Amino acid sequence: MDNEFMILLKKKAEESGIELDETKLKTIDKYRNLLMDWNKKVNLTRITEKNEFVEKHVIDSLMITKHVEIKEGASIIDVGTGPGIPGFFLKLARPDIKLTLLETIRKKTDFLFEVVRKLNLKDIEILNDRAENAAKKYPYRENYDMAVARAVSSLNVLSELCLPFVKTGGIFVAMKGEKIKEEIRMAEKSLDIMGGKIQDVKEYAVGEVNHKLIIIKKENKTPEKYPRRPGIPEKNPL
Repeated sequence: MDNEFMILLKKKAEESGIELDETKLKTIDKYRNLLMDWNKKVNLTRITEKNEFVEKHVIDSLMITKHVEIKEGASIIDVGTGPGIPGFFLKLARPDIKLTLLETIRKKTDFLFEVVRKLNLKDIEILNDRAENAAKKYPYRENYDMAVARAVSSLNVLSELCLPFVKTGGIFVAMKGEKIKEEIRMAEKSLDIMGGKIQDVKEYAVGEVNHKLIIIKKENKTPEKYPRRPGIPEKNPL
């Protein structure tokens, strides 16, 4: 147990208005230890320094629970989760949710299976697949109350990859940096085709960095032909 890390984590959480009890602090510490061990052999994250880890991984993820209304027992898919971020922290904050972690790279899903086993987590499905393929399949297509992505892809690409997972009436939450005005403008066509409409944009700061959550409501069903074949949304955005 890393007491220095846990003290830092508790302090940063309190500063952000996030409540973490002793059990949750210890669980995050165990997760970080697992991640650091695996990171020696598999490239899971470049963020290893304690303060940066707390701000960029933990607090940034948990801010979703402060700014987004998540119903009891909601089904959530984390698209392109990597080492389980933000999904793992959403599950920690809200044990009632049913979570799917979608990741393309097998070594990363191997790590996720290890996390679930070692931390004895329940109601988590780990899916090793591309979003373009998984979103075409039952029971994943239009089956979730919420999709979330913290990916570097632009919003027009993320809309095509994520909104097909969301049921009508559900939401897609895109975690973004400070400058999004042009990105939102460029995504108008993609959002319209996928059946989504921007409902709100929430802004918050973690440390000295401003972040935004783009909350997109799924108003209509996504046409069957979307998403397009693997790689096409990135190469030829709508």
